[in-house]
Amino acid sequence: MIVLLVAVLYTRHLNERARAESNFSVRATSEMLALALQFEDDDRFYDRLRPILDRISVEAPFPIIIIDSAGRPIWWKVTDFKSHKDYGFAKLQSFQLTSPPDENVAGLMRMAAEFRSAKRSMVFYYPEAPSTIQGYVCYGESDLARRLGSAIIIQLLMLFVFFVVGVLGFFLMKRYEQESIWVGMAKETAHQMGTPLTSLLGWIQLSESRLEDDELELAEGPRRSFQEAMSMMAADVERLEKVSARFNNIGGSPILKRGDLRPIVQYTAAYYRSRLPQRKVTVEIREQYDEVPMVKIHSELIEWVIENLIKNGLDSIDKEQGVISLSLSYNTTEGTVDLHVRDNGIGMSPSQKRKIFRPGYSSKSAGWGLGLTLSRRVVEEYHGGSLKLLDTHEGHGSCFVVRLPV
Repeated sequence: MIVLLVAVLYTRHLNERARAESNFSVRATSEMLALALQFEDDDRFYDRLRPILDRISVEAPFPIIIIDSAGRPIWWKVTDFKSHKDYGFAKLQSFQLTSPPDENVAGLMRMAAEFRSAKRSMVFYYPEAPSTIQGYVCYGESDLARRLGSAIIIQLLMLFVFFVVGVLGFFLMKRYEQESIWVGMAKETAHQMGTPLTSLLGWIQLSESRLEDDELELAEGPRRSFQEAMSMMAADVERLEKVSARFNNIGGSPILKRGDLRPIVQYTAAYYRSRLPQRKVTVEIREQYDEVPMVKIHSELIEWVIENLIKNGLDSIDKEQGVISLSLSYNTTEGTVDLHVRDNGIGMSPSQKRKIFRPGYSSKSAGWGLGLTLSRRVVEEYHGGSLKLLDTHEGHGSCFVVRLPV
């Protein structure tokens, strides 16, 4: 940015010099034209100067207007204006200043007045009366000077665009790098969990086989209790294997299959209902299901998204009577199946609302800040849907919505 800024400033310096040289040429040419008009009656001088003046009148790259002492244009060379030859010298010299022949001449009078107010005019006198003003040669900026003036603006705009693109690119790269780190951590977690999970499952199977061995002298009641405990442990290990598979799928390209979202929501709600806190806080999970069409989903990943939303709702509840509401409906306007997850917890402040999907951000002291980030990735990148915070109010809870295209 510093190098580009220095380049722009140096180019601006060159532009100013070029404009100054261009303006000097225009001024010198106009002075010569004004001087020549004073010696128009001197044939020896004027005959030699006339070819140069004719060439200037044709090729001059800047507007020239010659006016008499009253302000009437009697000769001009201005792009997009009719030629002075269309009027005749006598007509131009005799019209009333308040009633110009047409808008073309009126525009030239206004332009000449602007040139004079900007001190872009040269006076010339009558040859026989050197102290009497005959008229003025009025001139504007050359086309080159105007272009050089706008060039610096264009360069500054390009510098601004480059800066904006650079900043956006930097933040996108930073965001991609952060997401890559979290995805890498998820896959590594899945890899590290594999060996101990396999070992735990083996130990559970061995314990179950020993319980079935008749050599163990256990009463029927304790034996049944141990078998139930082993069964519950096996179910939890199976669940851990499912969690490991979810982490592993985060970094890949999961295969979607058309299915019904309702059984997945019901299963997840039932899983958490059996594990709800019952002492300091009482939490109720409410469910409402409409008839919805089938959608293309990866059941394990979508189940994980629902778990994250329910878990966030449970963590936010600070009242004695907590409520988590799950509702499934068909959004005909958007053509999506919508899952709303609402809680009556502490809600979020505006600053928290802006950060909740940022990788690594967590309102909990022990949180990793991965749940909502990876959930949005699952819904939006893998399923082509959307996960949004629909509304939140401090002290009154929050509502998330998952939209999956039909």
